[in-house]
Amino acid sequence: MVARLFNRQVKDLGLTRTQWQVLYLLYMNGEQTQTSIADSLMMAKPPLGKVVDRLESAGWIARHQDTSDRRAKMVRLTDKIDPMLKSLEDLVGDIGRAATRGMSAKEAKEFYRLLKLVHANLLSEN
Repeated sequence: MVARLFNRQVKDLGLTRTQWQVLYLLYMNGEQTQTSIADSLMMAKPPLGKVVDRLESAGWIARHQDTSDRRAKMVRLTDKIDPMLKSLEDLVGDIGRAATRGMSAKEAKEFYRLLKLVHANLLSEN
């Protein structure tokens, strides 16, 4: 249910859910390698590469060689994304409020703590 709401709102921004996830990850964590992005999103590298290609073609991200590892590509947001950032922040807030509706602040905090733990556990399995 939340995924449907999320997909609808992201589509209104002209993005797929995966494209949005990449942009938001870069917004929250800054520049990182494509491998790191794939790991964080629990995606295989080839499909992520296609998503990154589309975002780069749109001008929202840029890639460059990692200076410490020539095999790795670093990915960062471009200034073109700035006007969309407010919409992305609003979207995250809307989804968060929908997901935690009816919870106390303490319960919502615990919910997010548990989600992070589940995510970390799943990442450690890869």
